[in-house]
Amino acid sequence: MAGIQNSNPQPDERAPAFESRRWYPSQLHPAALSALFMLAGLLWILWVNPLVTLWFQPAAGAKSLEPWPDALAILLSGGLLYWLLQARAKTVHRARRAQELRLAEFIEQITDVAFIKDRRGHYLALNSAGARLACRPLTDCLNRSDLDLFPAEMARTMIEEDRRVLAGGMLLSCENTFTLQGDTRTFLSTKWPCRDAAGHTIGILGIARDITARKHAEQRSERARADLESRVRERTAQLSAINENLERQIAARIQAEIALRESEERFRQLAEHIHEVFWVHGIDEERTLYISPAYEEIWGRPVHGLHERPLDWLEAIHPDDRARIQAAHIAKQGSGHFDEEYRIVRPDGAIRWIWDRGFPIHDAAGHVYRIAGLAEDITRRKLAEDQLRRQQVELARMARLSLAVELASSLAHELNQPLAAIVAYTQACLTLLRQDTTDPRVLTGPLDEVVNQGMRAGEIIRHLRELVQKHPAAQAALDLNALIRSVVHYAQLELRQAGVTVNLELDEALPTVIADDIQIQLAVLYLLRNAIEAINEKRGEPRELTLRTAMLDADHVLATVRDTGQGFSQEVENHLFQPFFTTKPGGMGLGLSVSRSIIESQNGQLWASANPEGGASFHFSLPIHSCC
Repeated sequence: MAGIQNSNPQPDERAPAFESRRWYPSQLHPAALSALFMLAGLLWILWVNPLVTLWFQPAAGAKSLEPWPDALAILLSGGLLYWLLQARAKTVHRARRAQELRLAEFIEQITDVAFIKDRRGHYLALNSAGARLACRPLTDCLNRSDLDLFPAEMARTMIEEDRRVLAGGMLLSCENTFTLQGDTRTFLSTKWPCRDAAGHTIGILGIARDITARKHAEQRSERARADLESRVRERTAQLSAINENLERQIAARIQAEIALRESEERFRQLAEHIHEVFWVHGIDEERTLYISPAYEEIWGRPVHGLHERPLDWLEAIHPDDRARIQAAHIAKQGSGHFDEEYRIVRPDGAIRWIWDRGFPIHDAAGHVYRIAGLAEDITRRKLAEDQLRRQQVELARMARLSLAVELASSLAHELNQPLAAIVAYTQACLTLLRQDTTDPRVLTGPLDEVVNQGMRAGEIIRHLRELVQKHPAAQAALDLNALIRSVVHYAQLELRQAGVTVNLELDEALPTVIADDIQIQLAVLYLLRNAIEAINEKRGEPRELTLRTAMLDADHVLATVRDTGQGFSQEVENHLFQPFFTTKPGGMGLGLSVSRSIIESQNGQLWASANPEGGASFHFSLPIHSCC
């Protein structure tokens, strides 16, 4: 083919000559093989055969041997062998050349750069695309290396890839960017070893595709996408600004519609579809201008009754709350704000809790002339809070009972030995005293031991370390995040009364732990109450409580209760977890000690640290639950 040249072209051959450098017997020339065959035959007839014959038949004379007919047969056989070998060699050569010609035609048809190299890196075959890349005639490219055809940096990269293919014997695909004639181009090259019939690597086959246009298209696409995203963000920001402006306009329009009497009907239709009682009070009129039908469902009184008796809603308030709400109702006439919780008594005697709140409506001059509000039935929430309060009281009672039982158990265990020793020594003294011949000085030893054991019992009572006996608990897989949320829910009333804000920073990917649910709830509740008491002692801002969970290491999780309270000094830190040690007036000093005992009974640890900005953090770890 016109586009493919080989390193040693023949006049009638177009395919590349690509032979193995290893020698095989079949590669000998047919004439050499025939000559070798005839020489061996003549040696046998003229020299070896007469010697063998004389050796075995000494009586036979040399004249009886006639080698010339056999020699002539050997020569004819050699000629025939030469003709057969020559015919076979031509057949093999034609098949090989036909195969190489098909390979050359295939390579030339490829639009990408296709090439064949020997082990030295010299081009044995190259198609027209490769010659154009080298900016040389095709015949000048053959038997040359990459250093002869391409820039040095590009050539070194290609030579290194060839070395990797020859060393690894595997296919290699690489994407490289080169500069050719001042133009930056990107190529995707694929190379693989070329092997002979015996499987030996004798060169490299490869294809290189110019993907510069595709890369440019991808870059343009990336720039277009980035530009589009930028425009989308700008448009989103514009729409957000428009939306905010629209929201402000809508809010102003709503206030204007409320101010206009002719729009009350449309606003009434909206208010009648909500479950809360919507009301509008006129300050100048000193009466309720509008109240939604939900009033009849919650108060159990007709709406038209308010037109006859404007204070009918106030008369339904529980006697214990009426004076407070009446004073707040009078005060709201000036400020326009109203936010109260109170009880009402329905005509059927049922008591319901109401959360009533009002907001001022200003006229064009900025004066408050109306008050709009919502009254919501919160009876279920109040009942739930009462139930929660009872649960908290019961939980506290159980905690105190558990603490008392554990304390009694520990004291009984620790005091059993010294008390038993005191009884034993006292009985020995009585036995000796009942003997008339007993010397009183003999009793000093047992009595000293009685005193020692009594002092030991007192020391145990004063310095009791462990309040909860370590025993196996009913441990199971436990979601620590869910448990913390549950405890915070139980303590909502205490947190609200103390004015403490709770921040939950829980790791949602936290694995389950192995622990006893009730005991861990008790420990977290103790730490939560300890933090609330510390914040109340400080009596300042901020009043925040943070509960955080995270991984401590591969086998444990970490939970932290962080407060903004008074904190503690270095001296106090050494005694925090000692039984009966407390810095709070009226405190028992058992909460932290019991918490540590509970955590340690669950194979965990509890410790404390002071916050740099004030307050304290209590940390505890628990083992991760393993399903195996």
